[in-house]
Amino acid sequence: MKPLRQIAFVLEDFALQTPAQQLLDRFLLGYRRDGGFHKVEGVEIACSRAQLEGEGRVWEAETHELHRRLAYIGLKFIGPVSYALRDAEAFVVVPKNDTTAPSEAFLTAALTHAQRGAACFVFGALASNLAAARTFSTLAAARQVTLASGTTLPVTWRLPQMDLPSQARVAEALIVVQGASPLAELHALDGLLPVLERRAGGERGVRQVKFLSGRELWRAGDRREWSWPLLAAALSRSDSPQGDAILDGRTQDLVGLGLVPKLATNPRGWLLEHTDGVRTALLVLDGVVADFNFAVRLADGSNLSAQLFRAPAPGQEHYSQLAASLEDFFRTGRAPWPVSRSLLTAGLLDVCRQTAAQPGVWLRTPELAQR
Repeated sequence: MKPLRQIAFVLEDFALQTPAQQLLDRFLLGYRRDGGFHKVEGVEIACSRAQLEGEGRVWEAETHELHRRLAYIGLKFIGPVSYALRDAEAFVVVPKNDTTAPSEAFLTAALTHAQRGAACFVFGALASNLAAARTFSTLAAARQVTLASGTTLPVTWRLPQMDLPSQARVAEALIVVQGASPLAELHALDGLLPVLERRAGGERGVRQVKFLSGRELWRAGDRREWSWPLLAAALSRSDSPQGDAILDGRTQDLVGLGLVPKLATNPRGWLLEHTDGVRTALLVLDGVVADFNFAVRLADGSNLSAQLFRAPAPGQEHYSQLAASLEDFFRTGRAPWPVSRSLLTAGLLDVCRQTAAQPGVWLRTPELAQR
């Protein structure tokens, strides 16, 4: 175990019911873990809140919330990033709530001022493109900083609780999420890639990507470019079917009754062909269900599926799962997952953006190959 005396939170914004507040308060006040309420004992918590150009009153309001924690909840101090990181053996970087990754200047400053040998977790994506992610990975390595990034999805509960058998042979996979771009794509990637890493040979990267929307997305399913049966398997795990279920509580086979295209608003998806031949579909289906669900078809034809549980407000207890993973990371110095996942996610976010401008066209991605 590593000595852990101080953890710093380096925040681009701070508001209630955001990742910044959910994570900071768990390290200040404690969180539910292993059937009890766990407090992070013997560790001081420092904070740096960036003041971005043009924020004005927003910055003042958010800083007021932080100063309440300074006065009443045990936050040690609030100050510039250089001071917040001066004595921190570990730090958490949280971007603005409506973005996927911290600004490049913000994360560069944090890594530059970090202690040698520190542990760093970036909430969300490490960067919005592969080149920047590689730059941060190189900078962290030069500073001997152990680096990881992600959301709550890799560590939240799965309903039912399951995992892909180690070294399983996978044929295809699919995940259903909701929301605006690019956060929806981040959630899809961060929900599905950790599942697929356990397959035979591990993750070797992505060979090509295609974007589809509207009717073309449904037609691609009819052509078996992605699997309607696999979508049905994923949706079978949903707690929140939309449409008639909202009106009268009836149970419905959303796929079998042909309701998915009728319910979906602005349906869109990305088809990924992995280097090892595995096919995945990232489907953003607002209006069909209101939770995140995935399904995997194995080479023997069997399916595995689950919901990625996101607990409701105010508790949002999936953040407790992440806090536990981060505390273990900071105390041991062992990252919860490989930085290669962070690089692939950053690269795919950029590719998703590029392909959205060219619907129906495969974009080859040799830069996303992994050893």
